[in-house]
Amino acid sequence: MEEGASSSSQCLVCSAPISSVHLGMDICRACSCFFKRTKSLGRQYACRLGDRKCTVAKDGKFACRSCRMDRCILVGLAYEGPLRVRKKTLPILERIKAEASACIEKRRMQELELIIRHGGHKRHPYSECFGMELYEMHPATIMEIYRISIVEGYEFFRNVFPSFSQVSDRDQQLIFKDYVGKVSLLEGYHRSRQIWDGINRNMMCSVTTYCDLSMEEKSGDGSSIVSFAKSIAEEQNAVFLSIYNKCSITENEYYALLALLMFELDTSCEISEESQDILDQYRSEVLYALQCYYRYEMGLNDYSTRLGNLMSLNHAIQECKSLFKVFFSFYTTIFDVFMTNTLLKDFFL
Repeated sequence: MEEGASSSSQCLVCSAPISSVHLGMDICRACSCFFKRTKSLGRQYACRLGDRKCTVAKDGKFACRSCRMDRCILVGLAYEGPLRVRKKTLPILERIKAEASACIEKRRMQELELIIRHGGHKRHPYSECFGMELYEMHPATIMEIYRISIVEGYEFFRNVFPSFSQVSDRDQQLIFKDYVGKVSLLEGYHRSRQIWDGINRNMMCSVTTYCDLSMEEKSGDGSSIVSFAKSIAEEQNAVFLSIYNKCSITENEYYALLALLMFELDTSCEISEESQDILDQYRSEVLYALQCYYRYEMGLNDYSTRLGNLMSLNHAIQECKSLFKVFFSFYTTIFDVFMTNTLLKDFFL
């Protein structure tokens, strides 16, 4: 809340230029919001360097939030507003597992309804052996299947990371848009390994559909969509698959990786300080949960290699996302699917 002209030219906390007071003191709006948000949510931060002498300058990209809060208290800031009562929630890895399972089941039901209604999909001859319905990808329904994954993926995003409801719609859209494509890629690899024991002939495209990479089905203009998809898959495999196979990640590591994908935003995503704070908070929560998992469930004293592998996979997925955009652009240009569906263009291109 602004309360008149400032007697100082800079914020007492971060030294940013100011022209008005907030919370009754010569501090900038960003620091006043940070202080109120930290107090109302009951957040606690760890010092980056451990000596509680970090920089709190506004232009410092890696400024320490713990030292910033200490500085707020030191200059005399006080907050007497309401404190948010935290509801008891599941630990984050359990929450991701529960919501991911629910999301997969909802998508499965909708995809099967679509496939049955369309009637042109080829069913895999050994579906019963896999204990699930599997159908070859069809150009006429793949866009609607992607739309289903986006809608249900957003529900997953909101349920697993509820704190983002506090930030602007713009920031939520930017974060989710950057996130959903990477989740789709990781899920495709993970489900392919579960069902086909890797990516050789077949690759999962969704919960119920797959692409037979050994076939050369010609499109109407003579271009081979499957052949192009195969070449893109080979490039992605060169980037990702060797690391993925080497890691042999567990289910808990997979759920952790689903979250870690969100924390490495594309450089074009410019989000608010509040949104970045929330991202950092969730990242710390996931890494702490992983640490506990490695120590107490896997019995590892040194888990640096496993954690390093996850970070390598995370980085590789970022690279694969760019390759996926190339394929998606080619595919949709050939079939001209964006004439009636701009939602997918906004998310994947």
